[in-house]
Amino acid sequence: MLTTVHNPMTHGTQRALVLHGPMDARIEEVDIPKPPEGWVLVKTLAVGICGTDKAFYRGTYPLFKRPLIPGHEVSGVVIGGDLDGRFVVSEINFPCGKCHFCRQGLYTHCPYRKTLGIDFDGGFAEYFIAPITALHTIDGIDPVVATQIEPLAAVLNDLEQYPITPSMNVAIIGTGNLAYLTAQVLRAMGVNYVVIARRGSAKARYFRAIGAEILFEDEVNDYIARNTPEGQGFDATFEVSGNAEVINTAINITRPRGFIHLKSTPGSQFKADLTKAVVKELRIVGSRCGTFREFKRAIELIRNGTVKPLITSVVNGIDNSLQALERSLKSDEMKVVVRI
Repeated sequence: MLTTVHNPMTHGTQRALVLHGPMDARIEEVDIPKPPEGWVLVKTLAVGICGTDKAFYRGTYPLFKRPLIPGHEVSGVVIGGDLDGRFVVSEINFPCGKCHFCRQGLYTHCPYRKTLGIDFDGGFAEYFIAPITALHTIDGIDPVVATQIEPLAAVLNDLEQYPITPSMNVAIIGTGNLAYLTAQVLRAMGVNYVVIARRGSAKARYFRAIGAEILFEDEVNDYIARNTPEGQGFDATFEVSGNAEVINTAINITRPRGFIHLKSTPGSQFKADLTKAVVKELRIVGSRCGTFREFKRAIELIRNGTVKPLITSVVNGIDNSLQALERSLKSDEMKVVVRI
């Protein structure tokens, strides 16, 4: 998609959502960032509210930068450079490209990286900046839907680290957006999975609508006894609840020498029975962000309809983004996106 966009370089300010501390978010006039060499300015089209954004707002995850413009699930249009006018999404890790980890291809763990919307101002503004190497063109995808390429890439990175096979019994703990995307990816792979939810979960119905089997927490032990070899638990468990206490549930329901995909980043410390994890010889695989390869695959999965993100609310305008942030805290909201 080629788009004609007003060049703001002579206009020095923009509207943005700025976090100053727990429950302290303000709509402010801030400077439009100036891209250094190798970077470009991007006009924001849409930005999704992630669990990390909510944790920053609630104060359960301390801010790495204060004040901070959050937002890393973002789509936009490039202004200037070789990609001028192109519709893009951005990776969120901006590495140095020179250190040991970057040379090993582990650039998402570069110790000198900047992370969009985390410790570097992000997409809850009319404009943001990013290295041109972090941008992926996504012509033909709705800008609101495109915000979910980043979390989908994160799910794919999890599977890249330790693949799942169709013969495995798999559990997904949680009913949030990452759980929803994980369920769709596993379904496309032909994997048998169940979703473990709190009884009374407002979002469980979204999973039933895509054919997922729902287990409530008080039903899990009986299910394991009846449906897993020797009643010893699932081959693999995805912990995507966002709750630091649920790691123990994952340890309890995973079979000996099984593995746990740990994706929650609540900001608080996990309290885990690691004695049981050691006795069961479990493998716990942490996973953060997608890389170049996962972004490309995520774009294709969304473009061809294999994965269909569920956007439950769209709020229009940066000046309404505080309202959107409050709405995202409601128990029945899967994903809230602000269309800038």
